[in-house]
Amino acid sequence: MLKDGTQLGRISAGLITLVLWLATAALGLVEILFMRGIVMRAYTRFMGDPSRQSYWTAVNLGMWATVILAILYVAFVIGSAEYHRSRVGQRSSWKLFGWTIAVELLILFLYFVI
Repeated sequence: MLKDGTQLGRISAGLITLVLWLATAALGLVEILFMRGIVMRAYTRFMGDPSRQSYWTAVNLGMWATVILAILYVAFVIGSAEYHRSRVGQRSSWKLFGWTIAVELLILFLYFVI
């Protein structure tokens, strides 16, 4: 039996942290495709002309954006996992979750606006 609620609180905070981290990691993976679409649409809208070469330039930019974002994604997922693991239940961990969710919502908003 538990003598106090601190160990139970740590377990529940750890479980919530794990679920939030998995959710933000999964959404971040999907948002790589959204960012690719944003890059391609932004290029087409602001710099492209309606020619065949412009289309292939946009595709090329989209592919490079995907590679760069995938590298950043892997680094962020590993880094945030270590960060949250060492700071389970602390204010700094919750702040990082807040910032992560805010950036992911901003990317979703931009995808549907641009």
